[in-house]
Amino acid sequence: MKKEFILYILLLFCGMLWAQENHADPASVAAGRNYMSSTKEFAALYNGRIETPYDRPFANHPYFETNRYVPGTLCYNQVVYPDILMRFDLYRNEFTISSPDKPYPIVLENKKFNYAVLNGSTIVLSANENDSREQFLVLLHNGLFPVVKKYNVAIVSQESDRKLIKLFRIQNQYAIYIEGIPYPVKSKNSILKLFPDRKKELNEFVGQQKLNFKDQIEQSIIALASYYENLINENATE
Repeated sequence: MKKEFILYILLLFCGMLWAQENHADPASVAAGRNYMSSTKEFAALYNGRIETPYDRPFANHPYFETNRYVPGTLCYNQVVYPDILMRFDLYRNEFTISSPDKPYPIVLENKKFNYAVLNGSTIVLSANENDSREQFLVLLHNGLFPVVKKYNVAIVSQESDRKLIKLFRIQNQYAIYIEGIPYPVKSKNSILKLFPDRKKELNEFVGQQKLNFKDQIEQSIIALASYYENLINENATE
């Protein structure tokens, strides 16, 4: 199967898992979690490569939202684990988990990673369109045309108080998936080029909703992609 369809398959898989979690009886879910905690699944989860600490001090950190380990939901090797202490390293493009009975964090294997819900965001793994390397993406909108955000991170030097410091420069990049292929977007015009059949309606929507692609680009991209989906659905029902 072509790598450009990896994200699409993951979204379908995640949808099925979410449905199971959201519609299952609470008592059954709790019982399932208790059973899972007593099986070897957790033992397998906490076995792996130990995270390598950074060997120099930095002025900031390269982690998603926070450098602390916070609880989240992890789907790993097709098993859903609730309340797992996780941290997402944007620079190294890797997830690490903290075990309550081990003094060191474990790096997850990308090939077994399905999705994670961390700090209120859903994170999936897809192939990089440039060099086929797997990369973590934040799923901003899960619809007919999924919207994702990826992070480009580099180590740079900067002078501060007459001292040279090292820091992580983090830049956001957005993309809309159409038939499994990601198309980078960074402005209203870049989105309109993807949907030329409804350019007039989309332009009117931008004006009516006062979408701001400079100061609120993330919300604006999601709103425009969602509106286009609505237009397509309305046309299909006519």
